[in-house]
Amino acid sequence: MFFQCEAVGQVADIIQIPAFLCRQTDLLVAAAKTGKVINIKKGQFCASSVMVNSAEKVRLAGNQNVMVCERGTMFGYNDLIVDPRNFEWMREANCPVVADITHSLQQPAGKKLEGGGVASGGLRELIPCIARTAVAVGVDGIFMEVHNDPLSAPVDGPTQWPLRHLEELLEELVALGRVSKGKQQFKIDLTPFCD
Repeated sequence: MFFQCEAVGQVADIIQIPAFLCRQTDLLVAAAKTGKVINIKKGQFCASSVMVNSAEKVRLAGNQNVMVCERGTMFGYNDLIVDPRNFEWMREANCPVVADITHSLQQPAGKKLEGGGVASGGLRELIPCIARTAVAVGVDGIFMEVHNDPLSAPVDGPTQWPLRHLEELLEELVALGRVSKGKQQFKIDLTPFCD
């Protein structure tokens, strides 16, 4: 897998490290050595602090072009939730924070197929809610899968946003982003009230 980074780096602008591989040092280093922007997705099983370490591995390999991506956290079986605190905590990685809106709403292996097997389900109807939340908190970018007919998409159909509604959603998110980027940063005294 690591040998593939060089070949991918010759044709891709951004190399995305999958969530399940976000802690694989050899992969992070190999991807970093391409000099391309590295987008590291947070594993659904990881705390946000893991992303600080993963981003640092990329920088130590000589690549400062790194971003970290929140894509949800496992919540019981076959369900993910988005904890908005992670958007803020992942800033400790000192790089752009991206929100993967659509994958965060997957329900892994949550749908039984006729004839056997399972497929990922999803909560497409919550895409605007999660996108607004991420942008309001102040993420630096969003990642969304979009399809002209999500029901016939070859993969991840239940969590893809319909292309015909993309422009209106993006217009709303851009307007919200303009407001949230100007938000005041408060200095909070974290000293305990009593010893």
